[in-house]
Amino acid sequence: GDNAIAALGRLEFDTATSHRIVHAAKKTYALRNIRAGQSFQRINDKTGTTIYYNIDGINRLHLHRPNDQEEWQSSLVQRQVHSRQRIAAGIIHDSLFVAASNAGLDNRTTMNLVDIFAWDVDFARDIRDGDSFRALYEERFSDEGKLLENVILAAEFTNQGKTFRAVRYEQTDGKVFYFTPEGKSMRKAYLKAPVKFSRISSRFSTKRKHPVLGYTRAHRGVDYAAPNNTPIHAIGDGYVAEMGWKGGYGRFILIRHNNRTHTTAYGHMRRYARGLRKGKRVSQGEVIGYVGMSGLATGPHLHFEFRLRGRAVNPLTIKHPPAKPIAETEKVRFFEKTTPLLSQMEKSASEMNWG
Repeated sequence: GDNAIAALGRLEFDTATSHRIVHAAKKTYALRNIRAGQSFQRINDKTGTTIYYNIDGINRLHLHRPNDQEEWQSSLVQRQVHSRQRIAAGIIHDSLFVAASNAGLDNRTTMNLVDIFAWDVDFARDIRDGDSFRALYEERFSDEGKLLENVILAAEFTNQGKTFRAVRYEQTDGKVFYFTPEGKSMRKAYLKAPVKFSRISSRFSTKRKHPVLGYTRAHRGVDYAAPNNTPIHAIGDGYVAEMGWKGGYGRFILIRHNNRTHTTAYGHMRRYARGLRKGKRVSQGEVIGYVGMSGLATGPHLHFEFRLRGRAVNPLTIKHPPAKPIAETEKVRFFEKTTPLLSQMEKSASEMNWG
């Protein structure tokens, strides 16, 4: 419930001056957007009066009024960011989250690790006791020592004896992607699964006894059992071709993908993502809804189908082509930037140098 005028008053500015400060700041940053925990700082020196407001961990609002002037000038300045590199490694026994936590990773960084390998590993069905991971990541801190984020620079995941490696690379156009050490994109046309953590309760089959109807009929999809309200992600880019109640499917979405020959179906949802509607374009990984048990369902789960020209095929056996590899014009720069990161990942120390 606090506001900028009240905060400036606590810095001994009168109400009229506080309003002039807020007005002057408007062209740079609207001080109506202040958040609890953010701080104002006032400095008086021989040149005039300065106010700093920390917008976030990277940006700071700077306001200044020289002694011989009435008007305030505002600008945006960059805060200094400190960083250090660390290495985390672990073997999975109970769950990935337990192993990652024991290795020092927070939940957000663990989810980032899942996102990197989501095209190659189905974390709902492929994880086994003894699988392992290793990650070189950078901790970034504000000039006040607050942790801003962890950024994974390079990572390795061994699943059922097969090892996948990825490295972060910022292209010359500023876009950031993960690639294999050879420069192939980690991205593929489709994610391996539409939910990140769950278990498969029913597989694709031409003959399955229906748990509600009681008789045998084809089950042309995969059921992912997960708690109510688990996010459901579009596995590829496309647009919403159908959306609404569809008989036994309950709340249902059909996405037609960019190649026009593939569609994916998502059923038994509890609710749809806010703002989603028929005809709207969706991006790979975008949340489109949440797990439920609408329609003919005995428990919360997602019924997922992959269709080729309208005919359902087994989504667990589909092989998807990767996205474009690193451009030929960037290959030399790519190897210069990424080779040292992959070498650093092999070190055993948990903490490395500050940057």
